[in-house]
Amino acid sequence: MQVGAATARVLKESPWRVALVAPSSWSHAFLCDPTWRLRPDTPADRRLYEAMRAGDYSAWRETRLKAVEDAGQQEVLDWFALASAMAELGARLEWSEFVETHVFNSNKVFAVYVSA
Repeated sequence: MQVGAATARVLKESPWRVALVAPSSWSHAFLCDPTWRLRPDTPADRRLYEAMRAGDYSAWRETRLKAVEDAGQQEVLDWFALASAMAELGARLEWSEFVETHVFNSNKVFAVYVSA
């Protein structure tokens, strides 16, 4: 979370227009022991997604690395930086979508933020 906030502060002062991007994949079945590596951890993904939609960045800050690893959400670590950057910038979530899928071995999340 600190890395994302620091990145946002640096980029905010820069003369360039910048897009911050995180991967769409969230929990991965092959990393998720609680689901026998058969399914992504959809409940864990939905908790973070709903917190993101609500702008509840404290829920993100309070999520521990062990919980992320147990849920197979290693790629979501990029979203922690993105979430804290959006909070730092006061950006507004304009659109988002949660796609639950077992076909690609991980749920997908898409989001578009607009900076203030």
